[in-house]
Amino acid sequence: MSNNFSFAILFPILAVICISAFAGSLGVIFMLLEHSALEENGVIILGSALVILVPLGAYMLERNSERG
Repeated sequence: MSNNFSFAILFPILAVICISAFAGSLGVIFMLLEHSALEENGVIILGSALVILVPLGAYMLERNSERG
């Protein structure tokens, strides 16, 4: 089997594994927050923080990379 074919099979499988691990761990975090003392409020706070902080972080990284 050629090296290119191996990578063509390996990278999509690794991408699916990484995305499912990230999504699964995020789901577990949301479930644990829901069952903590914060209940639904903790889930709302974390979800809102993700919605605001992820694009803000991407903007900051992009702004810093344009300078360099």
